Amino acid sequence: MTENSKFKLVVVGQTPPPFNGQTKMIEVMLNGLRGKVDLRFVRMEFSDSVSSAGKFSVGKIGHLLGLIVRAWKALGFRRNCFLYYPPASPNFIPVLRDILFLLAVRPFCRGLILHFHAGGVSRYAGEHHVLRFFMQLAYGRMDLGIVNGASCPDDPGYFKAKKTAIIPHGIDMEIALTKQASCKSDCLHILNVGIHTEEKGLFALLDTANELANRNSNFIMHTVGMWYSDEEERRFLELRKTYGLENQVICCGQKTGEDLWQEYAWADVLFFPTHYSWETMGIVQLEAMAHALPVVASDWQGPKDVVIEGVTGFLCPYDQPKVFADCLEKLTDDEWLRSRMGQAGLKRYQTNYTETVFINRLEEEFSALLH
Repeated sequence: MTENSKFKLVVVGQTPPPFNGQTKMIEVMLNGLRGKVDLRFVRMEFSDSVSSAGKFSVGKIGHLLGLIVRAWKALGFRRNCFLYYPPASPNFIPVLRDILFLLAVRPFCRGLILHFHAGGVSRYAGEHHVLRFFMQLAYGRMDLGIVNGASCPDDPGYFKAKKTAIIPHGIDMEIALTKQASCKSDCLHILNVGIHTEEKGLFALLDTANELANRNSNFIMHTVGMWYSDEEERRFLELRKTYGLENQVICCGQKTGEDLWQEYAWADVLFFPTHYSWETMGIVQLEAMAHALPVVASDWQGPKDVVIEGVTGFLCPYDQPKVFADCLEKLTDDEWLRSRMGQAGLKRYQTNYTETVFINRLEEEFSALLH
């Protein structure tokens, strides 16, 4: 492919920080596509933490105006570049920001690619009749709409995308960690990783831990991640104390890199009881599978695309801690089952969820836009 024939792409998005699935995958995409497409990157900086995401501040108005100007410059007013943009979560401030940005910038690009890392803007549009008109102007008739899995909301279809592609996340991991031995052969090490908020399943986790404790199951839970709010942290710690689980449910704070991989090496299973309204994937599941861990997750949009029930883990109703406890007890009692599911998950990860697979799928869809 000659330099002049390369796919011309302007990416507007955020890379870490904050550390979440969307920012990590935009970073993976940028690194994977450099040299393969004519790429220009315009970095968003609306939020530096998960707790500030989606909230209004005066400074964000100035950043939006600056972002529009930088996008204009990157596009060069030539109308021969495609614009890649990740629509925000379905809340008023983020949606209004997207509308203003896309209406200002879209006329100056050849085509529009929307990657719905956060799902559900179509539902939001259906509930807000005034905004719906402007959302159709901003998002409507995109050239390519990308979703992470078949269970995700059909946001591209709602906004009449010319084409919809299902492209799951992909990450590469060099795992050189030795599996740490459990403190007892029958003690299950349970790991939860993600934003610490109720919709991500933190209170379902506590209820499940309480159910396991009442059954005299031998386990330790580690939760890794940043709290979304001080109020939720207070409620969680109070409930943990009420249940008497201070020594069995350990909050480890946010971890990245080697510190995070050590947590996966410690664990026997990943517990992911999310019922997050905007859930579309859950990159922590891929990290767990890469570490050959079975996954016990909620039967929810996102996890149901990744976990194969009874093969790589278990899918349970998000609001039934007794069912979660049943599945975790099966893994406690059966080391062979843990190993079999972990190895099946590792194979599934290697086949479907590496960076190479992710980038190849993107390249294929982008190339099709030129024809």
